[in-house]
Amino acid sequence: MYLNDQQIQTIRHYFQDKPVLKAYLFGSFVRGEAEEKSDLDILVELDYTQPVGLEFVGMKLDLEDLLGREVDLVSSRGLSEFIGPAIHQEKTLIYAR
Repeated sequence: MYLNDQQIQTIRHYFQDKPVLKAYLFGSFVRGEAEEKSDLDILVELDYTQPVGLEFVGMKLDLEDLLGREVDLVSSRGLSEFIGPAIHQEKTLIYAR
């Protein structure tokens, strides 16, 4: 299962007025391995010249409501040295300001 164009447009539109510089999909939806109950993995590069704080948690919850599925929202600053390389290898850009 992959995201359809409408779902990707929903994500792009949502990020337009958020402190997000770039957003990438990674994980099962990029690999075509997602199932009905799979969560959606999104990596974001944040604009730290704007307040982020609690808005980050709000973005996760908003996206879950908009898309009707659990979202794993990950900041590029929060990637560990162990999983980061695997994410960077498969990530697919879906939004850039």
